[in-house]
Amino acid sequence: MSYFDKEVFFADEGEKQTPASGSFSMPSGASAQAYESTGGLDAAKKRRRSGRLKLITSTFMITTVLILGIAMLTVHIRGRGWAANLILGGKNIEFTLPMADYPDVDIADKDEYGRYTTEGLVKAVADTVVEIQIFKTGNALMPSSQGSGIIISENGYIVTNAHVVSDASLGIRVVTASKEVYDAVVIGSDERTDIAVIKINETGLKCAVFADSDGVSLGEDVCAIGAPGGFANSVTKGIVSGKDRQIAAQNGDVKMECLQLDAAINPGSSGGAVFNMFGQVIAISSSKLASTNYDGIGFAITTNAAKPIIESLMENGFVAGRVKVGITFYGISEQAAKNAKIELKPGLYIVAIEDGCDIANSGLKTDDIITSVEGEPVTNVQELKALLDDRQPGDEIKAHVYRPALTGGGEEFDISFKLMEDNGGLIENELGKKM
Repeated sequence: MSYFDKEVFFADEGEKQTPASGSFSMPSGASAQAYESTGGLDAAKKRRRSGRLKLITSTFMITTVLILGIAMLTVHIRGRGWAANLILGGKNIEFTLPMADYPDVDIADKDEYGRYTTEGLVKAVADTVVEIQIFKTGNALMPSSQGSGIIISENGYIVTNAHVVSDASLGIRVVTASKEVYDAVVIGSDERTDIAVIKINETGLKCAVFADSDGVSLGEDVCAIGAPGGFANSVTKGIVSGKDRQIAAQNGDVKMECLQLDAAINPGSSGGAVFNMFGQVIAISSSKLASTNYDGIGFAITTNAAKPIIESLMENGFVAGRVKVGITFYGISEQAAKNAKIELKPGLYIVAIEDGCDIANSGLKTDDIITSVEGEPVTNVQELKALLDDRQPGDEIKAHVYRPALTGGGEEFDISFKLMEDNGGLIENELGKKM
C-alpha cells in the first residue's frame, strides 16, 4: 500500500473500479488530487507547446548551422562569386592577380663598346634637359604653351627653339628634372634658323655634352628627351631615318641641316635633345611632318648646323654678319598679279618700312612693289635672300619699283639704299615677310 489515501490505487495494483454511468473517471495512473496539483489541462497544453517550440528552435539552429557550413564550404571551393554564378552562369569567381617581385638585377649601363642602354642613358643625361613654360598676355596664372631646352653651360645658359620663346610676352619659366623652377630671360633668338638661347640665374648645373653630328650613321639608335604636351622628362627611342635633310623653320627662310628621326617628336618636344647612345647631343628637336598621311617623320637640327648660331647668339644676342633691307612684304607671283583686280606686277609688295633703315630714305612707300634687285626679278623671300647672301652690311643696293594706281598705268622708278646689319632676324608675321 501507498502513503496515499486508501481509496486511491495505483494503476497496476488493486481492483479496477468500473465508473458509474454518466460519471467521470480520472486517467489511469493519476489521482484527482495529483492532476489538480499540475494545473490541469492548461498546464499540460503549455508543456506540450513548450516542447514543440524547443524542438522547432533546435531544428532551426541545426539547419542554420548546416546551411552556413555548406555556404562556407562552397565559398572555399568555388569562390565568393558563387551566388552570382548561379544567376550569371558561372562568370564570377574569387580571383587575386599574382604579382611577382620586380627583378633586382644589376644590369650594366653600357655595353662592351661604351654605348649606354636606354635606362643607363636616361640616368646619365636626363637632368641636362629642361621643360620651358611660356606665359602670354591674358594668361598669367597658367602657361599657355610648353617647350624643351638643353643646358649648355653650368652657369645657366640653355638652348631651345626660337618658336618656343617667341610669344613669351609675360615671361619664361624653366623647370629642371629635379623640379626646381627658375625665371629665364632671352639672350638671343634667331627665327630664321629657329634657334634661341635663354638663361636662368643658377650655377653648378650639369650641362649636356655635344658631339660632331657628321659622325652620325644612318640607322643609328637615338633617344629624344623633352616635354611633349608638358609631360617633362619624356623619353622616346628610335633610329636616324635620314641624314642631311634641308628643312626650314615654319617662320624662317634658312634651310637648316636636320636629321630625320622615327623617335616621336611632338608639340612640346621642340628644343629638346636628341642623344646618341654614348650620351652625346647630336641634334636639337625642332619639328615634325604633321599630316594624317604621315607618321614617324620628325626632324632635329644637327649640332654642327646649330653650333655657330648658338655661339653668335651668346656673344652678340643675334647672328652677326647678316644683312637686312628693312621692309615687310608679300611676295606676288605672276599668277597672283594676273588675278588682281587692279593692275599689279610680280614682285615684293611693301607692307611696312622699318624706321632707322637706309631704305626708309630712298623714296619707297608702302603699297609699292619692288620688281627687281640688282637687275634680277624677285617675287619671294628665297629669291631676295639668294641675291643678298654674299653681301655685307653697308653695301649699296639698287632696286626697281612699280607704284600701282587705282586707275591703272602706275609709276615706275629706281631706288638705291644701303644694307643694314640684321640683329633681329628674318621673321614672318601676320602681315608677311620682314627683311
